[in-house]
Amino acid sequence: MKAELEKLIALQHTDTNIRHIKNELDAIPQRRAEIEKEFDQRAFEFKAIEARRDAAREKRVKLEADLALTRTNAEKAERDLMSSTNEKAYTAAIREVDTARKQISTLETQILEQMEALEGAEQEIHQHEPEVAKLRAEMGEKLRAFEAQTVTRTQDLAHLRTERERLMASLPKQVGALYHRISSRIRDGVAVAEARQGSCTACLMTLRPQVMSQIRRGNEIIICDSCNRILYYNPVEKSQPASSAVV
Repeated sequence: MKAELEKLIALQHTDTNIRHIKNELDAIPQRRAEIEKEFDQRAFEFKAIEARRDAAREKRVKLEADLALTRTNAEKAERDLMSSTNEKAYTAAIREVDTARKQISTLETQILEQMEALEGAEQEIHQHEPEVAKLRAEMGEKLRAFEAQTVTRTQDLAHLRTERERLMASLPKQVGALYHRISSRIRDGVAVAEARQGSCTACLMTLRPQVMSQIRRGNEIIICDSCNRILYYNPVEKSQPASSAVV
């Protein structure tokens, strides 16, 4: 039975490590977002300049489209003016030409303003580029290290799952079923706990002296009357703090 207890302890360690690694991998999107958020916070001023540049560029493109349309309307109004055959049509054409020319002038001024804003933003971006390049390099390095760690932890998880299968296969079916039943019922998945200084380290309940003696002998599987975990005794680690169940 001592050999089976050792396998159960090893299985518990393996399952705990699997759970920890799965939690790490599940947190990947959040951890990546935190890295990117840190960059955004440190490069806030630069991003604001980029936004200003992009806004100026978009507005200039729209103004240029409006200008092209207004020029087309002005050309039509001038043709109408040249072909007008009466005073009413002539007056209307004059008014349209005058309005179009004023719009053209306004649009050209606005386009010039946006070009100046665009140029100014690009100059500021150029000035900040070395600093931002450094920040991007730092972020890239963190992301690469993070990706490498992710690959490593994924490999660790695969290895642990293989080891878990081996341990489960080496246990008697009845013992394996007992472990599975306990671990699936308990929230933290800890089905095996150390008995130390007369108490269960998982639930901290005091064990009867007779039960503690049985656990020390290790000749049978003993279940905690309080938390229903499998108990074991480890004389090598009995001097460690009383709070450490198998993790």
